[in-house]
Amino acid sequence: MSKKVNKASFTYGGTNVSLSKSKTTAAVQYVKGAGKKQTEEDLDGFELLTSEKGIDKTLDQMREKPEVAVGTHVWNIDEDGQEEAPLIPTGYLYLEFLADADPAAQKALLDNLHLNIVEVVDVGAFRVVTTPQSPNPVKCAIALQESEIVMVAEPEFVSKPAERGFSEPNGSFISTQWHLQNTGNRIPVVDVQNSVFASTHFKAGADAKVKDAWRHLQSTGSSSIRIAVIDTGFAIEHPQLRGNGYKIKNPFNAANRGTDVSPWVRRSDGRWAVVSHGTSCAAVAAGALDHLGILGAAPNASIIPIKLDVLTDTAIKAAFEHAYLNGADIISCSLGYPKPMPLSTYVHNYIRKVARDGRGGKGIPIFVAAGNANSASNYKTRTVSDFAAHPDVICITASNSLDQRSSYSFYGPNAHNCAPSNGDNGVGITTATIEINPDGQNATLGYTSSFGGTSSAAPLTAGVCALMLTANSQLTVAAIRNILRSTSDKIGSSSSYNGQGHSIYYGYGRINALKAVQMARQNSNIPSSGTVTTTPTTPPSTTTPPTSGGSTSGGGEVPKAKVVSTFLNVRSGPSTTYPKVGRLNQGDIVYLLENHGSWWRIGNETYIHGDYIQRVSSDKHGMVISSTLNVRSGPSVANSKVGMLKYGNQVNILETTATGWHRIAQGQWVYGKYIRMV
Repeated sequence: MSKKVNKASFTYGGTNVSLSKSKTTAAVQYVKGAGKKQTEEDLDGFELLTSEKGIDKTLDQMREKPEVAVGTHVWNIDEDGQEEAPLIPTGYLYLEFLADADPAAQKALLDNLHLNIVEVVDVGAFRVVTTPQSPNPVKCAIALQESEIVMVAEPEFVSKPAERGFSEPNGSFISTQWHLQNTGNRIPVVDVQNSVFASTHFKAGADAKVKDAWRHLQSTGSSSIRIAVIDTGFAIEHPQLRGNGYKIKNPFNAANRGTDVSPWVRRSDGRWAVVSHGTSCAAVAAGALDHLGILGAAPNASIIPIKLDVLTDTAIKAAFEHAYLNGADIISCSLGYPKPMPLSTYVHNYIRKVARDGRGGKGIPIFVAAGNANSASNYKTRTVSDFAAHPDVICITASNSLDQRSSYSFYGPNAHNCAPSNGDNGVGITTATIEINPDGQNATLGYTSSFGGTSSAAPLTAGVCALMLTANSQLTVAAIRNILRSTSDKIGSSSSYNGQGHSIYYGYGRINALKAVQMARQNSNIPSSGTVTTTPTTPPSTTTPPTSGGSTSGGGEVPKAKVVSTFLNVRSGPSTTYPKVGRLNQGDIVYLLENHGSWWRIGNETYIHGDYIQRVSSDKHGMVISSTLNVRSGPSVANSKVGMLKYGNQVNILETTATGWHRIAQGQWVYGKYIRMV
């Protein structure tokens, strides 16, 4: 083992690595108490030595000094020939013997290399250290790995960490993605050579502010965030979906409960075709950065591709269940029924469960495309239906590159936000696609600048949500909704918005990723403790409702709400321009006496913002889901009928028996099977 080794190749962390011994740099560690002061350049007690005339002689001279405890060569990874990141062997090694290795043979091997055990990690697994009689740690690792009884042998190195600052994505077609940042300038078309979209199609700032959000985060999102994309099929081998090889998680075919999410379909005439929709949607949300500079809103996020190409209750439930059970943080869904129809009660209830109970009780935000057929429906406008109409999803409509409403977009009172897409005089979205070749047997993985519709708006918002969860992974669905509502940009005519700042066309406005990420991060820094310090802000009694001095949301019983943020400032008027007069804590209950836009009066000259509270009620509420429902005098069919309810009637649930009957008033009972909780 005395032969000099200038290069070394061995297994480290399950991968073969090649190292070269530095010709100019070595390291020494001094005896404790020798009077050597540690400097900023020292690495874990090692001082680097340099010599352009030959480091071996300098190192030998240092080893002879009594104050030097360890002298060692420095190694570099054989990658680019640079010596900017030296690896210094510390003298420690991690060692695992084969399970059936003879203990005597283990001891003999350690004795031969003069290695001492310093930690018993597990049965047959040790942390050892070299002694003055041992070969250098790299030679020890190579010798140990050559032994037939050794499974793992790795030297420990010390190295200075590299600061990995944020590098903004770039590439030849990065500017084609105007929805990430719209400069108002003309842009190239990715799938038409030497073609451009003229500047007349753009308005500076008509975008989702995604690049600004990246700069604020100093990140393009966390790989721990999982976006489940429910669509008709995916080319998971596309570079934007494949990414580093670990981007795709738990692919699932909801119709056959398999793992084949391929975009291939067979037409009625027997010919094969591909559907690019799911690939494009997934890439808009989280497409990985590629050599062209094309990427999604959260390119680091993982994707759970869920193929749903047949709409049955069983398949729909399986799709959302798969997302729920496989750790989805966000769901994006850009499909629906071809004609207006409601979801079945079975599906409706399960989507509600996923939205409310997922992510360990924080809820899964479900972003659903509003729909696209208004301009092609004989000029008969259509409001959102099926998935997009569900009260627990976040319905997304579309705006264009000029900050105008996309006229094809369905709309309605449950529209939550709009997001940039194509439409009217605007231009399309650049994203991944797949096209079948003329031979009808193979397909090409490519890119297009003509994707759009609310199909693109929904996954874009899902990608923005992934950036929000990167800033604060503890956000609840309620907080996500409130942040998107509070940070959106009002576009279009002011007359489109009502007194609560909502538009049936734009929701609460066009998404603004920068503001959303900023608010998400601010929420994570809110102090965890604090009390209301002034009498006016103390929550009113929850046992004796106050008399409302103004209008409440429903008349009659004064509504109550619970604080959902860590703390909530109370102000003397309905605006942040009014001074703070106190503070409420998470979980505090208040009465909502009077509504002032997005603010509520909770006492005499005391107001709170509605984005940080959640309505609560002492009673449960239900809706009749059968065409008619008999009301009986007691909790069984043996009791006499005292009335009848119709589909859609809402009732208060005062108590529920073990047999499933609800009391809705004094002497009035209904069977719970025909009631949906609301």
